Amino acid sequence: MAIATNRNSTYGALTGTNKYSPLLNISFDASTDEYSKLLLNRWRLLTSAGLLPQALNLSVLDWTMTTAGEAGRQPPLVVISSNRSAWIRAGIAAADAQPADKKPYKNASDLRALTAEKGQTVSPPIYCPSRNGGVGRDRNIYVVVHQLEYDTYQKNLADKGINVVGWSFRLPRGGAPRITGFGASRYAAIEFCKELRRLATVGGRAPWDYVWLFDDNVVALSGFPGYAAVEKALREANTSTEPDEKKETVCIGFRGDSKIPGFETTRTWAQGIWNTPAGRQASEMPPSADKGLLQQAVLWNLDYLTKKKLNFGPAFIMSAEDLSITRYFENQNIAYLYCNSIAVHKELTTYDNSTGSQWLRRAREEFTGWVTEMESSESDPPTTLPPPVRVQSLVPGDTGVQTLASFIDERVLTSCAIPREDQNVAIRNTAKSNAVEQITCGAIENKVMNDDALNNTFKINGTAEGAAQTIVTIDKPVRI
Repeated sequence: MAIATNRNSTYGALTGTNKYSPLLNISFDASTDEYSKLLLNRWRLLTSAGLLPQALNLSVLDWTMTTAGEAGRQPPLVVISSNRSAWIRAGIAAADAQPADKKPYKNASDLRALTAEKGQTVSPPIYCPSRNGGVGRDRNIYVVVHQLEYDTYQKNLADKGINVVGWSFRLPRGGAPRITGFGASRYAAIEFCKELRRLATVGGRAPWDYVWLFDDNVVALSGFPGYAAVEKALREANTSTEPDEKKETVCIGFRGDSKIPGFETTRTWAQGIWNTPAGRQASEMPPSADKGLLQQAVLWNLDYLTKKKLNFGPAFIMSAEDLSITRYFENQNIAYLYCNSIAVHKELTTYDNSTGSQWLRRAREEFTGWVTEMESSESDPPTTLPPPVRVQSLVPGDTGVQTLASFIDERVLTSCAIPREDQNVAIRNTAKSNAVEQITCGAIENKVMNDDALNNTFKINGTAEGAAQTIVTIDKPVRI
């Protein structure tokens, strides 16, 4: 059976869901297990090649000092990043360069940090130490990057009050490609938080149960009542006078930024409202909406994720790592809070283009290409289920059944927002990966995805008692 769908002529636009959604009007028929096979096939690709389950290497300068540094601290700010260490460093310098009458910053919502009155050309990110009480105050800041970029980040952020964490899955023998991608990077960040909390637990008492995850280019949260207020709201949501009826809440998310502006727009916005109530910390926590997309800035209930062995799905390579886990929570009736009136503000950035980031880009392209090639290959013997992924085209004049790969190459990419001259092999593979991830996310949302596919995606180390990610902690000296 083929999946009926149309092409999205605005695929590849820089903002909104169009950036990652090559398909339009996908059909979701509950009578077929085609959707589950798509996600299970990705899991089998990773496990059959020995890529998963594998030990996760986590590097910091000194694990003993890092663990000890969590004693008495509040939930840390953890940033998922790639290729932006110089921009982060410039943002920290921009905050420090503000005139004396604009400092010290009262809290993360103090927009004086973004007004750039000394000729700065970038904005300080929200996790910048001086915007959070300064270095060594009540919560630590970590930037989690692939091991290939660790040295670059450590060099650029040395003595800036930010701890760099490098991650990489142990490679199996046999020349399989290195696991990279959006899902893997968020997975690694959560596993780092779990391990840090475990090691920092003394006498059975963990220093904190929650953790903040940020995209690296988040510069503000408007309408934000402060970290402590949001943590209190999550704590209250998980407190019940009737334990038998308790339904734990997994996180609190906020309204994401779909149109990411440049520095000048951020500066103008901040200069216009910094001295108004809108430019300061909100006085109270707003009510939660029914549902939303957990992205860009989220407070996670790490204790719940640890107990339930939950995490982002590494099978989501080039998109939908956040959308998929959001839809999974809704599919499984796992409670989360979503504050639509608290808005995330991001900023366009410059890029390092370091040797490490170039290696990582090539590794990501190789991994994506490997997966999409497997998803495009005919099975032996041939079956009606993937691979290859087959679609029934709804494009006028093109009603035939074809492989998803052909549909992307010959229908979507011939009429979309990506210029033809830019459509190299990497772009084509990304589009094919985006399409599979879009279909599987829709299937989770429409509840036509079976439990095996869901468990193997979001609980990759299993559901049995004691199942957990194997972690190798590494003290990595910096090379400058």
